[in-house]
Formats: sequence, structure tokens, C-alpha cells
Amino acid sequence: MAPTLARPSLSGVQSILSTSTSLCAAVAARSFSTTLPVRSATIPPDSPNYIKLPEPPQSSEVRHPFVKGHLPIPRSIFPKKGVPEQIQDGYVHRIAPKSIRERKKSPPKSKEDAQRREMANARRVALEAGLKGLWSRKVARDQKQAKESKARYLRNKRAAQAPERWDEVFTRATIRESTAKNTFVPVDPEAFKKAEEARIKHAEKEAMKSEARRDALVQLYVASKNFIVDEKELEEHVNKNFTEKIHNAGLWETGRSIWDSQKNPISLRELKSEFTGFNDRYTATTSAAVKTTVRQKNVAEELTGGKL
Repeated sequence: MAPTLARPSLSGVQSILSTSTSLCAAVAARSFSTTLPVRSATIPPDSPNYIKLPEPPQSSEVRHPFVKGHLPIPRSIFPKKGVPEQIQDGYVHRIAPKSIRERKKSPPKSKEDAQRREMANARRVALEAGLKGLWSRKVARDQKQAKESKARYLRNKRAAQAPERWDEVFTRATIRESTAKNTFVPVDPEAFKKAEEARIKHAEKEAMKSEARRDALVQLYVASKNFIVDEKELEEHVNKNFTEKIHNAGLWETGRSIWDSQKNPISLRELKSEFTGFNDRYTATTSAAVKTTVRQKNVAEELTGGKL
């Protein structure tokens, strides 16, 4: 007979439920507390204090105390160039002059007056010593920075001009002489001349484009006299073009079909002439009157400097 599995008693379930209820109540009560939970004080794995290592008895590590905030940036009291006036003789007595009685060498009126004179004199001495000390520190710091900068420059220059190391020579990839000759790109001696020619050519092309845009705009302005601008003209054109016999087949002179309204398809000879810039389409397909009209129009455009 197989052994039966142990089942939890009802009292055990009730105890579990009561325990979970008490835990939830404790967590809910703790969430309203102002103290930090214990989990926030745990050290993360990326912290150097995650694993505590024993320190040697005589550790040479100097740990500076942690200071909150940051120190203000001190202002520069000396000019960047030249000898400042702060270290010249008489500067302290000029910015902190003595009283009239002191300049006249009169005795102090009282003990407090004598003490006040002594403290003022001590401040002048301390100010003069402090300015001279700051100036000497600035000079020493500038000299140290200049020395380090020069040494760094010389080190970089020696490294740039140094011959190739032997380990780089022996480990360099082998390149065949034929490959090096084929992949070598010589310096073009006429590079600047070609660049100037290309610039002039590009400027001429841009000027031609600008002139073509100007001619197209003038041609559009001239052609605007035939535009339909009101409903009366639109109605006249609709009644004239949209008739019952509009699609009757016929010749180009009599028919109104879209296939008859255009001229013959362009030939290869005419396409080549248009590509080369010489167009003799009018001389091959038009009459003498049309040729004369086209010539007169071209002459007028050349004289007026615009499209007609």
C-alpha cells in the first residue's frame, strides 16, 4: 500500500494566514515611518566597500576626510601680463592710509587709540606679506606650468620624429610591390588648376540656369495675356471646344481629336539636333511664313534681352 501524502491541518493554514496578515500590517505600519529601511543601507556590489579587506598595520594610503559641497573658485587678483601694482612699494599705504594724527606723528589719545593703531599697522603688514606671498606662489606656479608644457612638447616632438620601432618593422604586414604600385595615388600637380577650371565651368552653368529661369518667367508673363481670368471667358472656351464633333477623326487642320491636334512624332534626327543645341524642326515641317515669324521673334528677343 502506497504511503499517503501529508496534508496540512486547518490550524496550520490558519496560522499561516494569521502570520501573513501580521507581516502585512507590520509593513504597512513601517511604510509610514520616517526612518530609512534596512535595505537602503546595504552596500551594492559595485562599491569598493562591498568586500571588506583587512588593511595592513602600516598602510601608506592617505585618506582625506570627506567634505560636503565645493570650494569657491578664487578670483585672480593679479593681471596676466606685466608686474602688478599690488607688490610695488607704497601700495598698501596707498589703499590703507594712516590717519592724519599718525601722519603728523601725534601721540595716541588713549590706550584704545594706541591699540587701534597697532592693529591697523599689523593689518597693513599682513596684507603686504600676503600679497607678496601670493605673487611668489603665482610666479612659481607659472614657471612650473611652463616647464612642464615645454617638456611635454619636447617629448611629443621626439616621439613624432623618432624612427620606427623594430617590433613594428618585424610585425608589419607584407605588401607586394605590384600591389603597392597599383594602389598608389600620385599627387596631381595640376589639381588647383583643374579645380579653378571646374569652378569657372560650374559658375557658367549656374548663370545659364539662372538666365533660363528668367526667360521662362518672362515668357510666362507674356503668355499670361491668354489666361482665362473670369467665368465668361471660361464659358466661351467650354462652348467652343466641347462640342458633339470634338472627337471626330480627320486631318490635323479639320479634326479636333487629341491625336490630330499634335504634329508628327519627333524623329531621331530632330532629337539629336535638340540634344546638340541646333534645332531645325521649323525648317523641316513649317512654311516660309512661319519661318519668317520665328526668325523675327528670335531677333526681337535678342534685341530686347527677354522672351516674347
